[in-house]
This record gives sequence, C-alpha cells and structure tokens, in this order.
Amino acid sequence: MKKEHVMGLVAICLVVVVLSISGLASDFLTRLGLDLDGLLLIMVSLLMAGLFLLMLLLIAKDQGWLPGGAKKESAPAASGAKAAPAPAAAASGTRAPAGKQAEEAVSVRPGEGK
Repeated sequence: MKKEHVMGLVAICLVVVVLSISGLASDFLTRLGLDLDGLLLIMVSLLMAGLFLLMLLLIAKDQGWLPGGAKKESAPAASGAKAAPAPAAAASGTRAPAGKQAEEAVSVRPGEGK
C-alpha cells in the first residue's frame, strides 16, 4: 500500500480516537455521569476508541512500525517447497494408511451416486 494511503488511514483513525476521548471527557464535564445518557456516551466512546486503536495497531504491525510485523516473503516459498514432495509420494504408487485414504469423487446428479 502506498505511504500516502497509509498515512491517510492513520490520520482518520487518530481523529476518531481523539473525538472518542473528547466524548468521554464531555461526559464527565457536563455531569451526565452514570445516568442512561452518560452510560451510552461512555460505551459508544469506548467502543469507537477501541475499534480505531485496534485498526491503528494492525496498520502499524503491517507497515513494520512494531516488532513482529511485515512478514517476509521467503517464508511462503519455503513452505511451498516442503509441500511439493507429498504429492510425489502419492504418485509413486505407495499406499496411504487406512485412516488417510483419499476419498472417491461422488457425483451429485440424481441417480448417478453410489
């Protein structure tokens, strides 16, 4: 993803988080407290802040800003090389154990099934 796009997403997430925090502050400043309106404002503000903070975390991990993010491309190539010998063993005529036999194809047309 282009850096301009990523920075735009980060800016949007930060704006929503700041608005959510200001919603929490306004709840206490206007003394809505723990009546129904206050509880709803607190819950909506926490929900929005939590979702957009999670999105920020995922963006940061994807961009490699946090440790453990930006997975290398060499890992799928290595796993692909390990998966290749398995079909070769099946094609050589060796028989699989009874629990791991390949299922036969079954027709779904009426009258053609087993």
